[in-house]
Amino acid sequence: MQVIPDTIDLSRYRQQPEFHARVRRASDFVDAVKAELQPDNPDRKHSPSMLSAKAQGRIEFRTGEVTCWSGYNGHRKSMFTSQVALDLCVQQQRVLVVSLEMPPARTMARMTRQAMGTSLPSAYNVERFHAWTDERLWIFDHVGVIDGETISGLCRYFAEELQGQHVFIDSMMMVCASEEHLDEQKAFITGLCRLAQETGLHLHLITHCRKPASGDEARPPTKYDIKGTGAISDQAHNVMMVWANKAKKAAMEARPYDPTIGDEPDAIVSCEKQRNGDWEGKLKFWFHPGSLRFCDDRVNAVEEYVLSPRLAPARTHFGGQP
Repeated sequence: MQVIPDTIDLSRYRQQPEFHARVRRASDFVDAVKAELQPDNPDRKHSPSMLSAKAQGRIEFRTGEVTCWSGYNGHRKSMFTSQVALDLCVQQQRVLVVSLEMPPARTMARMTRQAMGTSLPSAYNVERFHAWTDERLWIFDHVGVIDGETISGLCRYFAEELQGQHVFIDSMMMVCASEEHLDEQKAFITGLCRLAQETGLHLHLITHCRKPASGDEARPPTKYDIKGTGAISDQAHNVMMVWANKAKKAAMEARPYDPTIGDEPDAIVSCEKQRNGDWEGKLKFWFHPGSLRFCDDRVNAVEEYVLSPRLAPARTHFGGQP
């Protein structure tokens, strides 16, 4: 048993009425707890997720949290997270993409291919998609290094003025350029966690992994391979690792008539940490080069987002018939 001494000065708390409302009986939360423990309860509030059937019910992007997306250089982290951003837009979420390594037009060209399910969308479909993004997707028009205070101000502006819900920051090395300044990195991730809590935003931070000492990237990385301070994975609410199966391409070139190679996934996305969720594990995906989409399997055709029955509101917004 720990005893709280009566020498603590509580006067400053008494002078702030908002603290009175926060100190509540545990029994006040009984209804919320019942809803939390009964997934099928209609009163339970579900947070948005990826549209992948594999992720549904397993991964959620809750308000006031930070998700770290990491992986080796060149393993399609940005490409995967741009698809996640689209998934959120489909669910009526308001999303800001801060792509500090790619011009806005290139970012939108990639997302257009992913949304329309083809490498060469027509000019008409490009316009349809961009019209659909209004009030769902925003892009920060800046390429290059930026400081943490500017990122913080940008996020607060998006939350307060535009009622934003998700921000993708790509990537951390454009904010904390030096891998050796661990204190700067720790201060940045600490600030992001506080910012998410204060604004209700879900912040998605793209980071990099250290190159394996052996130079062999055949082993999927873990949260312990994230480049920089350990505070990144310690403080983030969720940690997702993206790994591309680069050996598969070489195997297909060496054994073009081996049908078993195609059964291997093109990418594995691992949920290494989910502080407020129950599930951790690996998700296998197959890559469709034309659309730059990551699919649950290699059998079903890749359709544009607006043709899916569950996306009827978006189809109507485009001017199609529901």
